[in-house]
Amino acid sequence: MNRVAEGDVTSRGGGLAADQALHWFVRLRSGAASSAERQSFDLWFHGDRRHREEFEQCVRLWGELDAAKPLLREELENVADDWERAGRFSVRGRGWGIGWGWRRACFSAVLGTFLATLIIGGWWFGAGVEMVEYQTAKGERRTVFLPDGSTVTMNTDTAVAVEFTPARRAVIVREGEALVAVAHGDKRRFDVLSGGRVIRDIGTQFVVRRQDRSVRVTVVEGAVEVQRFEEGALDQSWQVLMAGQQLSYGPQGPLSQISPASPAVATAWIDGKIVFEDRLLSDVLQEVGRYHAGEIRILDPHVASLKVSGTFSVRDREGFLAALERALPVAASRVTAELVVLEARTNVLPER
Repeated sequence: MNRVAEGDVTSRGGGLAADQALHWFVRLRSGAASSAERQSFDLWFHGDRRHREEFEQCVRLWGELDAAKPLLREELENVADDWERAGRFSVRGRGWGIGWGWRRACFSAVLGTFLATLIIGGWWFGAGVEMVEYQTAKGERRTVFLPDGSTVTMNTDTAVAVEFTPARRAVIVREGEALVAVAHGDKRRFDVLSGGRVIRDIGTQFVVRRQDRSVRVTVVEGAVEVQRFEEGALDQSWQVLMAGQQLSYGPQGPLSQISPASPAVATAWIDGKIVFEDRLLSDVLQEVGRYHAGEIRILDPHVASLKVSGTFSVRDREGFLAALERALPVAASRVTAELVVLEARTNVLPER
């Protein structure tokens, strides 16, 4: 599939982006997508912000169906009956989920028809669902207080959306980083959606960071479940993540292995700090760049591979540069107000 140009994307409710998102969701959900198709999906998904938003809308709607089974069972069976009468497939059983025993392609066809009916027919937007968008600028932090008592603390350059329905509480992390502290006592489940997957709270606090094509989940307190798609499976399965653990995932492929994580390091930005433990200088500068306008550029690859450890204030770029000059054999040259260049201070760098 070719990447869609900006001018070709129309509004939700039958627009091209919504139609394509529905196609890709059904195709990937069927488990029948080839490697070439997955690569095409990856290009489409990252080709336009509205592609990502529409696809995540399909993911949210599919998750919502879990809680809406009693209300929607009849409608879904009607769709199945219509397809059966049209001779498109034969139903060997009647129930909810994979108990139908349909072939994978048949399931995809009915799922596509049903989701299209809900999205284009207006069920989703007429069901009292309200989405509120929040955003922070570079260097800004903001805490959003949700109606149920939960909070979402947004780090620099972050965009999230909040959506409460009678069945579910949901936060969508579109870009950036957010600490989610879930208030319990509300019987509705609490989901965070990011990068085409669902992160479901079964504990208290966790950090979701979405940057470029990767999402990282770090649990601070309690536990979460992270949705993972098994090849060829119609039903979703979940990976449990406990406090002090993290994992990551991209737009395709499996979840990463669970690894230990420091909650204090993962949430240092709440107090205006960033912590590095034996990190490459090139990675450190990329992280610092999330908080400040302008650029710190490295011209020498040997300088880029130097290691950095320490705690720094996200507000004080000059103090950060001065600390680097004290700790490493580098010199910072201010080319313009927006550009700083780091160079080797001597001709010979120490062995690493």
